[in-house]
Amino acid sequence: MDPSRLFRKAALEKLASPERLDEMMQITSPIGWLAMIAVGCGLVALVIWSVVGTISIKVTGKGMLIRGGVVFDIASTTEGTLAEVLVKPGDHIVKDEVIARLDRPSLRLKIQNVREDVSRLSGQGRRQSSAQRSLLVRYQTQAGELREKITKQAEMVERGLLTNSTLMRTRAELTANEQAQAQLRAQQAGTGNKVEDVRQQLSELENELEATSKIVSPFSGRIVEVSMETGDLVGAGSRLVTLESEDAPITAMVYIPAAEGKKVRPGMEVYVSPTTIRAEEYGFMVGIVETASDYPVTPEGLRRVLRNQRLIEELTGESAPIEVRVTLIEDPETPSGFKWSSSEGPPMKVFSGTICSANVTVETKKPISYVLPLVRKTVGVS
Repeated sequence: MDPSRLFRKAALEKLASPERLDEMMQITSPIGWLAMIAVGCGLVALVIWSVVGTISIKVTGKGMLIRGGVVFDIASTTEGTLAEVLVKPGDHIVKDEVIARLDRPSLRLKIQNVREDVSRLSGQGRRQSSAQRSLLVRYQTQAGELREKITKQAEMVERGLLTNSTLMRTRAELTANEQAQAQLRAQQAGTGNKVEDVRQQLSELENELEATSKIVSPFSGRIVEVSMETGDLVGAGSRLVTLESEDAPITAMVYIPAAEGKKVRPGMEVYVSPTTIRAEEYGFMVGIVETASDYPVTPEGLRRVLRNQRLIEELTGESAPIEVRVTLIEDPETPSGFKWSSSEGPPMKVFSGTICSANVTVETKKPISYVLPLVRKTVGVS
């Protein structure tokens, strides 16, 4: 057998070629060098960013967009049945405009009873007045006769034809007659006054019905919510309508858990995201913290702003949060009228009453500040 057939051709050629000691040995390929350069540049960029870059520390909360930061309630001042509601959510009303009408059955019944009293007393007064006038005429006739009789008797007494005691009895009869006339006139006046008093009471009740049957708005603004419907029983102080002022700007009332909310200070930057706007497409509304409550807000304070127990529970849960009032930066160049974190924001208006979430930037740190404590701990330097 030919020995050359026992080995591969490539192996025989390598054995036959001399050593190439004058050539440099290739340890890393060009692609490897490019990868190492890229990693090195990345590390350098990371170090530079850790020194000059910043990381934002944010706290989050939920809230609502509200004009002026508060809404107003319009309540009934008396009890009754809601006969008619004249407004609906979104309507614009002016001060002193009638927004609803009440039916007050108890007051109507009282008015009906007083009207019957007026009719009865007027009838009695007419009958009594007729009898009293007849009686008064009779008394007056008798008084005239007595005066003539006294004149004649006085002459007879002077001539000695009549005793003085008889003249005194006639004068006593005239005095009694005059007293009876005075008493009768007083009775007539009393009857008239009683009827007039009842008529005055009737007028006051009718004026009360006219005034309390109309519920008017003490404010101008836009209707946010109508709380009752036609036919509902209404008590004194019952809230019928919630109203917002149209003159005040839209602000964001944000509620942040107390532990995180205590970090919020006026002037901090806020990104607000209305639930009706897609943040991934249009970004966030940009705002500034105007005020942050020093203490967690009470349930009464929450109801003063939000007016809705279910909404309060949704936004705050069971905790007592910090209330943060955010001023939204206006931008007349955008369709919404507000500044957004990216582009021009959505091609639509943003309305009050919209639920929102918010991120408040409470602190900015350099990335290296997170690394240095670890390095110090590792090397044992305090």
